[in-house]
Amino acid sequence: MSLSVTVSEWADKNRVLDAMTSAERGQWRTSRTPYLRGIMDVFTDPKIEKVTLMKSTQVGGTEAMLNCLAFCMDQDPGPALYVKPTDILAKSDCTDRIQPMVNSSPALKAHITGWDDDIQKLFVKLDHMILYLAGSNSPSSLASKSIRYLFLDEVDKFPMFAGREASPIDLAEERTRTFWNRRIMECSTPTTRDGYIFRSYEKSDKRWYYVPCPHCGEFQTLSFSHIKWPSEAVEPDHIKNEALARYFCDVCGGKIDDTQKIAMVLKGQWLKDGQTIDKNGVISGNPPHNFHAGFWINALYSPWLTFSDIACKFLNSKNEPEKLMNFVNSWLGEIWEEKIQETKPQQLRKHAQTYLKGTVPDGVFLLTAGVDVQKDHFYYVVRGWGLGWESWLVSAKRVETWEDVILDLFTTYYPREHGQQSFPVIMTCIDSGFNAYDVYDVCRNWRDCSRATKGHDVLTGVPYNAVNIEKFPGTNRPIPGGLQLYHLDTNYFKNKLHRWMTFDDSGVTKFHLYENIGDDYLNQICSERKIIERDTKGRAHEVWKQNTDHTPNHYLDCEVGAAAAAEMLRVYALTKEDRPRIVQPVEQHGYKQKPVNSWLGSGQEREEKQTKKGGWLNQ
Repeated sequence: MSLSVTVSEWADKNRVLDAMTSAERGQWRTSRTPYLRGIMDVFTDPKIEKVTLMKSTQVGGTEAMLNCLAFCMDQDPGPALYVKPTDILAKSDCTDRIQPMVNSSPALKAHITGWDDDIQKLFVKLDHMILYLAGSNSPSSLASKSIRYLFLDEVDKFPMFAGREASPIDLAEERTRTFWNRRIMECSTPTTRDGYIFRSYEKSDKRWYYVPCPHCGEFQTLSFSHIKWPSEAVEPDHIKNEALARYFCDVCGGKIDDTQKIAMVLKGQWLKDGQTIDKNGVISGNPPHNFHAGFWINALYSPWLTFSDIACKFLNSKNEPEKLMNFVNSWLGEIWEEKIQETKPQQLRKHAQTYLKGTVPDGVFLLTAGVDVQKDHFYYVVRGWGLGWESWLVSAKRVETWEDVILDLFTTYYPREHGQQSFPVIMTCIDSGFNAYDVYDVCRNWRDCSRATKGHDVLTGVPYNAVNIEKFPGTNRPIPGGLQLYHLDTNYFKNKLHRWMTFDDSGVTKFHLYENIGDDYLNQICSERKIIERDTKGRAHEVWKQNTDHTPNHYLDCEVGAAAAAEMLRVYALTKEDRPRIVQPVEQHGYKQKPVNSWLGSGQEREEKQTKKGGWLNQ
């Protein structure tokens, strides 16, 4: 690809905006939307193969894509495909945008062949290249031509499948495989976390546009949360008409008006994820190279919108979910998530009490545990249960070997905080999503106190069910007493956990943590939030999703396992009358913990201890 001129330089010299399609007709000026310079110019970077633009409306994103297409037509020709959501939209863009773009630019018009048949509704043939246009719903158009350039517009409106074929984006990208110097460019307003543009942006080098504050000089991204307006101005149109909204610096709190925004955006710079910038505009940080460049921009940067326009739009939308979703997607360029439940680490810390890690508070009747298995280590939690689902965290720990898991959960007795009693872990749920066969072996050898589990977002009608996974050879008949795999409805148990974590009106909670609980545990327990997702028909369903900061959720999975074990033991049915039969004293004097010889060792010792503590489990 020619590097003698960039896309923005070419556009400033050769691109002419047509009056039918542009609010500002005449010569293109990149300085009008300076944030588009970096997006366009990366298109000629030989180290970049794919460009993703996640954007709001009214920021010039489609025009930037057309500038890249026009640059190819004049400077570096090659077969190209331009894809819209439908054939009708593709024909409309060809007639209303691309043909006027070619005709209004002398540099492009010089490449017109003069033959009427060379310019039609779904292709434009120039003297040295051809441009095809297609709808994402037409698999034959996407899969039949070899191309060097691929332009995908409004990809979140593409169907999941092109007819009976694969994803339309995958079909189109396959057409570029034979070109070593291919370029793919895609842009769209986002929809949800599962939308294509957000998932693609997350795989890129994730660039944000930083602008300097006119007061303190600190660079920052523009966020809607920093737009303020007078509280007495209750009418949205009044805020817009009187231009009452202002932006407040994230660092110094200085008030910024719309005229100052123009100067800020002119001085802005794109930063990749992992980079920082100082007051002098010097960028630091050298993140790993990614052939995929990703850009995010919202309407706050737009020269055609004021802060008051945006505030007015929000106020007119905030009380209607459909309008608010459009505001979040099309004005803020953000994904739509209806958060209905979320817990913050600082809120969860309020559940800590004065008892120490590894000790059992007075209200506990019995202990359960949950284990999350990783490639070369393990996480587990031990939780004590009392009446009415009240519970206390006894231990949360990362260990390195199966021997550690067995020692801590199958052969250790946890001492009562006050008194001479100690407690074994009656039931442990071990997630089999990783290293399943090792999990099965452990559960075979410790079947009196462990369960192999597998999590699912939803199970129909039940919180868990069990299936026999050991069959007679050559048949599908289960072996009586064989190992069972317990399938868990993780949404069900996460909903329960969140309810337990919530303080009631009188400030009482049923979910307790030990003193000096670590930040790692708190962050992992709060690593997911419950949202409402809507399908293409607008139907809503509730799901738990990990937060965007990718905080691990191992301890949360462990708590799900411990809660599932409690459900299997019917902890919800405990009464005060059960206490004498369940809580049996075990003298600490003279007791010596014995390590397990092998992680595949016998459960005989555990069975003997189980017999000593009473018969509640054997009822």
